[in-house]
Amino acid sequence: MNPARRPWRPGGAGLSPSVCMYGIAEHHQLRHQVTIGAQDLQADGFGPNPFYHCLLAELLPRPGELPGPPVGYALFFFGYSVNHGRLVYLENLYVEAPYRGRGIGKTLLSEVAKVSLAHGCVEMKLMVMEGNHRAAAFYQGLGACDTTADEGWHCVELGGLALHRLAGEEL
Repeated sequence: MNPARRPWRPGGAGLSPSVCMYGIAEHHQLRHQVTIGAQDLQADGFGPNPFYHCLLAELLPRPGELPGPPVGYALFFFGYSVNHGRLVYLENLYVEAPYRGRGIGKTLLSEVAKVSLAHGCVEMKLMVMEGNHRAAAFYQGLGACDTTADEGWHCVELGGLALHRLAGEEL
């Protein structure tokens, strides 16, 4: 299957940011942890200095048919490593359940890799939930390294109250 890929545009046809965000959260049974809404996603992804970029996968319509809704997406943003330079961070790669196993995720990931290289990135970083063995095997099959197991790196996060306390702010 060779789906069409296109950048996500505000107001365009297809999935809204919140539908995508909730879809992956529900897939991982983490819907209760989502604290932002569609307006935040719209402002953060489509303002003058977007915090993220997103590619959609759509099934190509037959002649005379209108395009159907997107069946997957890849949400990513750029960063920097003092060890290696420019990098891209893949935040979400999601394909609707009926379309999994058809190469759509790999196609989206390949497109993110092309965008990354065009921007001078030298690596892609991402996280996989513990227990998501299918995703871990998918990425490792593409040559990804599990830095937690192989290099002892752990993802650490300061969020919410801890971030405000560190900044010296009281809530």
